[in-house]
Amino acid sequence: MPQPEGSSSSTTGRVGAQIGTAAAVAAFVLGAGWGTTATLAISVAGANDQRGVVQVTSTGTGQAQATATIAFTFTDGAYAVKPPFASAWCNSSTSALTDQLVLACSWTTTVLTMTFPILPVAAKVYLISYLIVP
Repeated sequence: MPQPEGSSSSTTGRVGAQIGTAAAVAAFVLGAGWGTTATLAISVAGANDQRGVVQVTSTGTGQAQATATIAFTFTDGAYAVKPPFASAWCNSSTSALTDQLVLACSWTTTVLTMTFPILPVAAKVYLISYLIVP
């Protein structure tokens, strides 16, 4: 979970998002809408329960907007008391039409679910960033 770090105008410092167990690919589950043989990889080292970037490659058949989801189960366990706040967006893709899209997010104390806002295209690669603030 994030911890205060560095200096700021407050006495507690800033929140450090680099603290926590590294997220593993197994913590992410792709919905069927990415395609029957879609894959996910951690794109930037240091992904954890606070922030990260994953690469989704849409392949196979059956792409569908409503089920193009990514469910991330928090690696360090449940957040205490109430769910954190979360945001996710598509940084870039191999299709210029889908750059800089915000993903719909829903979350609990244990899972962040991100839904891609448009129909994924087979054989395209999408970089998805997420940010979670307790």
